[in-house]
Amino acid sequence: MEWLEVAVTAEPEYQDEVSQVLLDLGVQGLEIVDPDAFRQVLDENKYLDYADDGLIDSYGDKVIIKAYFSADRNAEELKGRLDKEFRGTIGIVPEYTLSIRDDSEWKDNWKNYYKTFRISERVVIKPTWENYSQTGSEAVVELEPGMAFGTGTHETTRMCAEYLDELVKGNEKVLDLGCGTGILGIIAAKLGADEVTCVDIDEAAYKTCLENVRKNNVSDKVRVFCGELKDIETRQYDIIVANIIADVILALLPEFRKYCGSRTEILLSGIIADRREEVLKAVREHGYRFVDEKKEGEWVAIHICTGF
Repeated sequence: MEWLEVAVTAEPEYQDEVSQVLLDLGVQGLEIVDPDAFRQVLDENKYLDYADDGLIDSYGDKVIIKAYFSADRNAEELKGRLDKEFRGTIGIVPEYTLSIRDDSEWKDNWKNYYKTFRISERVVIKPTWENYSQTGSEAVVELEPGMAFGTGTHETTRMCAEYLDELVKGNEKVLDLGCGTGILGIIAAKLGADEVTCVDIDEAAYKTCLENVRKNNVSDKVRVFCGELKDIETRQYDIIVANIIADVILALLPEFRKYCGSRTEILLSGIIADRREEVLKAVREHGYRFVDEKKEGEWVAIHICTGF
């Protein structure tokens, strides 16, 4: 399958703003290569098998943000919108390229630097092409990224994984909305959730999630749907995860009520820090209770719940 790739090379301080511009333009997948993040992970987790320094250093000091759009997208129209949004958001137009990429080429490139890592206290993420020996009570999730969101390396996914590690004790019913690769739903199942529903509007994400669920042997616990929240059965969940973007979260907050019980834990992520107050205001207006929040870089994850 072919995709229109936009590859932006930018200073690290622009990473979040550039990512948000791309997200707002309707990307089908997002990939971020941040050499500093890799170096930090390597320093903190020397016992795991990460990419060597030579490979990391080859990326230089700037971050590379790659966004994947449908190959049918008009490249000239997209370029015009990118230039306008970049100038309006960060005041400059960073260096970027547009090119047609093949799905298989993208997945092969991941293998150069996507390595086994610990995403939370109990959970280890392992790409399917690597070997890893499970120890103790670890939950090991095998992941084939495909052309979908959710490899576990982005702050928004990590924060959700940490929350799931804290909240899942066993036998929960979990809804993962905007599931991407299915990483969060699979984590919930591996930690002991009894029933997990993964939903994504994107067909590529749906197919990737199905395959990852099968590879992780959790098909008996995890159901995968291609569609929106309104397309799934109305039932009560113990935990709802929405790792999407602020605009979608704001639209869905009133709809979540139909899927909540007297005490449902709701994890909201994909929120850039500048929109934190807007989301919290909507949370209060719709009668949810604020529990906690996490922040990494310019991203915020918010834990709310029903009941008091």
